[in-house]
Amino acid sequence: MLAGTRRPRGGGGAAPAGIDWCMMQVSVILPARNETRLAATLRSLAATPAGVGFEAIVVDDGSSPPVDTGGGLGLALRQVRTAGEGAAAARNRGAALAAGDVLCFCDAHLEFRAGWLGTLVAALQAFDAVSPGIASGDGAVGYGCTWGPDFRIEWLGRPQGLCEVPFLPGGCLAVRRNVFHRVGGFDAGLVPWGHEDAELSWALWRCGARLGVEPAATVVHHFRTRHPYLVLQDQVDRNLLRLGCVHFGAARLSRLAAHLRAGPAALASVWREADARRRHLAALQCYDDDWVCNRFHLPL
Repeated sequence: MLAGTRRPRGGGGAAPAGIDWCMMQVSVILPARNETRLAATLRSLAATPAGVGFEAIVVDDGSSPPVDTGGGLGLALRQVRTAGEGAAAARNRGAALAAGDVLCFCDAHLEFRAGWLGTLVAALQAFDAVSPGIASGDGAVGYGCTWGPDFRIEWLGRPQGLCEVPFLPGGCLAVRRNVFHRVGGFDAGLVPWGHEDAELSWALWRCGARLGVEPAATVVHHFRTRHPYLVLQDQVDRNLLRLGCVHFGAARLSRLAAHLRAGPAALASVWREADARRRHLAALQCYDDDWVCNRFHLPL
């Protein structure tokens, strides 16, 4: 746990004595919608020594035609098809099927490096959720994320070692199963795509969990120039406003609404829609949005 903080109710913090997290069962969950690189990602997953055993779960979220898994490639692979529920709900569907004590969410356009998963699982001895370094095709690597002015996501540089970060990228993150389910998983009200990873990070921090990046592990993320399905900027902005309605106090939410040019009617509508998520997390809250912003010097 963080120095000077309260232990969250119902889990979080350091691993209980006597539990070897490197021996825990792990589930790798890959949501996919119209993904052309999924088979290549699964080939990399099958061919790369992960450093720990795992099952793989592909959630085909309404692809047309259905995504190609390459026949399983010798992986302990399960596949479920959903009806285009959105990135957050697809991840939650995979988590509901998972047998693992550790859930590792991966985008369907990754390449893996030897030992990547075992290194992440070992880091869960100190953290509740962790991400590796996320490398792009040109060799640049980001190590977790922060928010800059105007609520923009910014990548962080390489730390000296395993360390806490404000936000984990959804492209690859491992989380303790009990902690994930305790906060209600990803916010399925964020559709079809946008801000799912930041919202989960807000939820975890506010509920007393600890998030970190492990620079000793790296995956390569093939960033796309366009989505393989329709995503409108208005939808992405609405997702960000919903995040604010769940996690922000009145002053910060007002600034976000002004930034997004959301009028009173739009704000009221999203506020109502977010009510169940907001109430659930408020009942678990250890820290508010001011605490998170102060801890990580977020200029929000």
